[in-house]
Amino acid sequence: MKGKKQSFKERIVVKASGDDAIEQAQEIAARLGLSWEPAPCSSACMSEATEQDLLVLRVSSNGLELIKADDPKLSGAVRVDFTTGRTAFRRKQQKKELLVRAVEGKGKTQLKIIDATGGLGRDSFLLAAAGHQVRIFERQPVIAALLADGLERAAEHPETAAICQQILLTMGDAVPALKAMQEIRAGEGEGGKESVDVVYLDPMFPERRKSALVKKELQLLQLLAEIEQSPEQLLTAALLVAEQRVVVKRPVKASFLTERSPSYSLSGKTVRFDVYLGGLLSRNRVSSG
Repeated sequence: MKGKKQSFKERIVVKASGDDAIEQAQEIAARLGLSWEPAPCSSACMSEATEQDLLVLRVSSNGLELIKADDPKLSGAVRVDFTTGRTAFRRKQQKKELLVRAVEGKGKTQLKIIDATGGLGRDSFLLAAAGHQVRIFERQPVIAALLADGLERAAEHPETAAICQQILLTMGDAVPALKAMQEIRAGEGEGGKESVDVVYLDPMFPERRKSALVKKELQLLQLLAEIEQSPEQLLTAALLVAEQRVVVKRPVKASFLTERSPSYSLSGKTVRFDVYLGGLLSRNRVSSG
């Protein structure tokens, strides 16, 4: 008989990589409501993790890391780093990115963007690097903590500090916030202070078919998910707020997020961006539909 499914707080323990990280580990554990182990935990000790420690949130000199020590297929740490690797490469040639083209459309002005499904924030960081103001919503506290840690380190790096000034991270569900923005704007007219140009969605909904190509970090993040977001509620809330467009990231061969068809799509080799035009006309369609 299967027991009750554990909450993410019961599946994670916070550890420190050394004595100098213990105080920070305590602070993170208290803030997220997680348990922590006072004994310093190096890379070597990760192999000694018990089955109860399904996930380890480790504070190290490299930053905050998420680890699943008892699964060899998920070995290694997930850490947010905007200054090196693939993210740095994308940042330096952001105008060639399909994401930027989908979000900007034909316009060249600075946009106010909401990333309603922030995740590890790589796409948001790319949009901020392209010169746009981005507000990120991430409702999973551990993922939000990983993202916040990456942004804090990027804010101290000379090549990325200015980009971080373009980003605001909010830990919470975007749907209630989007609905509140719409209510404020409805009370103030179309020129209300809560105006948003673009809402970006990259929802982590489980695929119907398992794929061996699913990345390690996505598998780890899926372990944290407890309650799925409704794709219909998410898209509807986004359409009611976006002045210009809603952009939805999907696997290139996947179906649309909902039964609602996009205005058009931009497809790459592995991903597709479905674009739903915003503005008053689209909001009337959403309201009547």
